[in-house]
Amino acid sequence: MKCEACTMPSVQYLSGFHCPGGGLVAHRAQLIPWKGHVYVSSGKFVYDYNMEKKCILAVYKFAAEIWHIELDTNNHQLYVLCGQSGIYLLQWDEKKRLLKEPTSATSTGGVNTFSIGVEFYYLQDSSICYFTVCHEVLVAVSMCQNKWRIRLFDIKLPYHKGTYSSAIREMEISVKPAPGCRDICERNDLLPVLLCISLWQDKGLPVVTHNFAMESSLFRFLFGIDLTMVNSPVVICGFPDGQVVFFPLKTVPCHRRDFMETQTESLTPLPLLYHLEQPVVFIAATKTQLLNGEKDLQTNCAAKLYCDCILFLGQGGLMVTLAAGEKTEGAACEFREYHLKAPVNSALCSGFNLYYSTGSDIQCVTIPQPGPDLHKCMLSSSSYSIPLIRAISQVSCCSEGDKEFLALSDKGKLMLFILKPSEDTTQRAGLSYSEAGQRIKELLSQIASVSEKASPLKSLIEQKNRSLLKINQVSQAVLSNRGADMPVCCKVKVSWTCRLQQDCLFASCILENKTDFSLESGWHMCIHLSTSDSNSGTTYSFSVTNLQPEETMEFIFPLVTEKSENLEFPFKIAFTLVYHLQELAENSLKYSESSLLSRTQSSICLTLQEQIIDILQCLRPKLHTGQSFPSTSCWMSPLDPVEALLRNSGGDECKHGHPCLSEAICNAENNYAVPLMMSVRVPSVILNQALKNEYSDASLCRVLLHWLLSAELPLSQNPVEMHGMTLAGREIRLRVVEVSVSDLCPISAIEVQIITPHFHALACLHLAVISRLQILALKYNQYGCNCPKINLNSIQQQFIARESLLKELKSLRDSLCVRKDLSLESSTKKRLLNLYKELRDPGLLLL
Repeated sequence: MKCEACTMPSVQYLSGFHCPGGGLVAHRAQLIPWKGHVYVSSGKFVYDYNMEKKCILAVYKFAAEIWHIELDTNNHQLYVLCGQSGIYLLQWDEKKRLLKEPTSATSTGGVNTFSIGVEFYYLQDSSICYFTVCHEVLVAVSMCQNKWRIRLFDIKLPYHKGTYSSAIREMEISVKPAPGCRDICERNDLLPVLLCISLWQDKGLPVVTHNFAMESSLFRFLFGIDLTMVNSPVVICGFPDGQVVFFPLKTVPCHRRDFMETQTESLTPLPLLYHLEQPVVFIAATKTQLLNGEKDLQTNCAAKLYCDCILFLGQGGLMVTLAAGEKTEGAACEFREYHLKAPVNSALCSGFNLYYSTGSDIQCVTIPQPGPDLHKCMLSSSSYSIPLIRAISQVSCCSEGDKEFLALSDKGKLMLFILKPSEDTTQRAGLSYSEAGQRIKELLSQIASVSEKASPLKSLIEQKNRSLLKINQVSQAVLSNRGADMPVCCKVKVSWTCRLQQDCLFASCILENKTDFSLESGWHMCIHLSTSDSNSGTTYSFSVTNLQPEETMEFIFPLVTEKSENLEFPFKIAFTLVYHLQELAENSLKYSESSLLSRTQSSICLTLQEQIIDILQCLRPKLHTGQSFPSTSCWMSPLDPVEALLRNSGGDECKHGHPCLSEAICNAENNYAVPLMMSVRVPSVILNQALKNEYSDASLCRVLLHWLLSAELPLSQNPVEMHGMTLAGREIRLRVVEVSVSDLCPISAIEVQIITPHFHALACLHLAVISRLQILALKYNQYGCNCPKINLNSIQQQFIARESLLKELKSLRDSLCVRKDLSLESSTKKRLLNLYKELRDPGLLLL
């Protein structure tokens, strides 16, 4: 049959909800409207939306994805089934407060978010895939060992910690998928559907949620005279494998012997009602004919409860109606098949019409009355041009015939659309000229509205495309050029600054953009400080705002923080450019239902370079007062010299787990500390080749001292000797002098001397000076210069002498371990100090 075209309904966007990656899953997103509230399930969240205030009142977050929710309106209870978890129960008082304390509760923008934990468990069972609650009975469906299993629980019985002792009844049926349903059953993509039906009586059952009353003759034909006499509600269950079964909530009375035999059986088999050969996605009890004297469904409330037809709907578009045949002797039920546009995602019945979503549109068909002419035909449908709908629910049906529907889109958007009476397929007879003109005006208005929304979306897409192009250009430039020619590079300067009357050590990072592209907002400079043997440390993040080509940007950050009061030299500074892709998608949601980029935590990270900071860059210059360090005569003091040295050698600060020295001992260290010296010698030819070209007018000693300290002062102001203090306030002296080396070879050399009474400062400075001079030696070798001729025999003798010193030191250390309770003699203590001095000042030449 030919499909009719329907004018677009009035559509209003109400709110947006959290949407998992890839969109909402069909048949798992739900809408339950009740008394001006709408309960929406999306992903792991249940939202309470107020229709009058047009806002979200509360959000309930669960630990797993939500598969199904049901609302008990009589007791104001919400049952929530989470996949691979079980059923939770939310209960509120008259003031909409939860009766149990949630795991956590936060409030953002006036919306309360509650984390629901195990304390809300009602039935803890990971095998449950669907459930329903009717007539104070909870029906749970699960699949195990290739069988569908149905269990009934009495919700009036007490339970403990979310578990029941046993079900009041259990039933099962084997899984029998059709060829087209086998893959769906294995993937668990679809869930079963349940419908509860009661026998219609003039003074019959009260209205119960998810319960429908059926005409007596059809009820008797379908379920038998026994269930009709005991007035038992019947639950119809449709499975993803295509089977439709039914079972009563009440058992039929039987003899005592038969009852005992029934109780001994483990599981009760289920009778098969129909097999659709495709997944069942919707079951409804509806009405196809009016009673005598009724004009429409709205004039008689009883007609809303009275059903004369059961409808099964498959995902592939097969619709099966089950109605009573001719009321003659021997009459039976009639099954009739019809075909609809597929696939079917969600559906509902309203009046004589069936509304369903195919994913690309919402269709409406009139449920046909029993007749031979329409059997197995393609039913005509009306299109409402509303795509990407995952869930649909009717809000109201006004006396004028206007129908209000709520729909949840694939991206979590809640929409309200209204169908006028003339838009209903039951009353589509034609339009007058005035009505047609009004419809044309409405269509033009809707087209203008769509155009108005499309214009900012188009400009937004162009802006995002430009941003992505620049991100790609910058990333390609950085990744394709490494080393000294990096197009985006960083330089670091360390300086002392007085802040709040205290000297503080700060580092300045200068970011230089040598590319042909600008670094716009969205880029961040991440600076990570860590020691050479550990990646843990402190990280700073700065926003880069519109850095044009050939421009620089400076970032200043402290090197000593509250978390790291002490610095372990040398330490490493790593620079990384970071762009968070989520920032591109934030503004997209304001204009369109589907964002330009999916929400993700991914970022673009471009590693620029790493730089080592040693103690030489962190020294504080000190005015020379003419006073020198304590002389060796101080060794005659009562304080033991080795004890003073070892106490002064524990480092600049006390480490974790070691007791700090008392104030008296610290004062004693300052009074009796002995100045120590180390030296490093470098041939003058290496320095001339590596440094003299840069400073041709200054002496070589001044040039070397200037280079070691990375000084920013003019070279003329730099002497050959510097007095300074370390970060912890330890005094040091750095001196550069010319010496002549005759034992190795007749060559002039420059000697760097470090003098300080503090062992830790001496060791750090020694390491820093050697590392710096090794850089010069490598630079010298790059020029292809030949090393001076040296006396190899003399070098070998010096190495042998140092090896003997090391052996002697090891022997004394082993002796200390064995005789740790005995004090050493004064000669042994002095020998230890002499060994240390000789090893720190070997007199070798750095080549």
